[in-house]
Amino acid sequence: MRDFQPVIERCVARYRDGSDAARLFHGRGHSYDGYADVIVDLLPPYLMVSTYADDERGMMQLAGLLSERLTSLQGICVRLRDGRRTRTRVACGSVPDQLTVTEDDLRFIVRPMRNQNIGLFLDMAPARQWLQQRSAGVAVLNLFAYTCGFSVAAVAGGARLVVNNDMSRSALDWGLENHRENRHDPRVVTMLAKNLFKSWWKIRQLGPYDVVVIDPPTNQHGSFNAEKQYGQILKRIPQFTVAGGSVLACLNSPFLSTDFLPSQMSRWCANCEFVEYLAASEDFPDRFTDRALKVGVFRYSG
Repeated sequence: MRDFQPVIERCVARYRDGSDAARLFHGRGHSYDGYADVIVDLLPPYLMVSTYADDERGMMQLAGLLSERLTSLQGICVRLRDGRRTRTRVACGSVPDQLTVTEDDLRFIVRPMRNQNIGLFLDMAPARQWLQQRSAGVAVLNLFAYTCGFSVAAVAGGARLVVNNDMSRSALDWGLENHRENRHDPRVVTMLAKNLFKSWWKIRQLGPYDVVVIDPPTNQHGSFNAEKQYGQILKRIPQFTVAGGSVLACLNSPFLSTDFLPSQMSRWCANCEFVEYLAASEDFPDRFTDRALKVGVFRYSG
């Protein structure tokens, strides 16, 4: 029987009734010895306990202990991750198939019971905030848009145009639902459900863009491999980015270091200067910087 007391105490200390969606415990950052497989996410008023280990019994035990301490929760689900396979079951109370959560007054639809990814990457909150603060009156290109979290942030910040590209039509439809949740003008948003590498002409036609967001999967079979293909995107930046524009390049790989994005940009788009890496969310402490999420800001000089 595992001792989950450190996990429970961290979650209780960070829990706030009625708050935004948040990660209460991030074991994946190796900041807590013995709990690298454990994640606890708050999706108010529900909790999602996840593990990357074969420990369903332990996670059900943890869910029960958390329900005893966090009595205002309406339900807790347990998610078992095994590579790309995911199984989710309700451990306590009830958890809906779909609900709406908030982040800095923005609303996002999440689906905790159905998908490998629930629809909102909580660790990207600082990047969404960065974009929202810089979107007034600008055109934004959002590559690998998924459910359009960056698009929601950009429109909320006053963007005059956001072009979202993703191969998945269902993900972009989900993104439209997110915009409707926030009562955004649909005329500001364009959805391109196309293979990016076969659609550069359309990307250029709808531009140019003041801000380009690149947030690809690290390695998705038949779609994208960051190590091999990131440069093929970066070399296109001059074709659709205004002089003085910004590029927000994201990389979520424990195997590619903090040197990867600046070195790739230097090789493929020399006129794009590295500015900074955005600070990680406090909800995602990580012992190893090179393994953590990397969000780089670059400035294109033209």
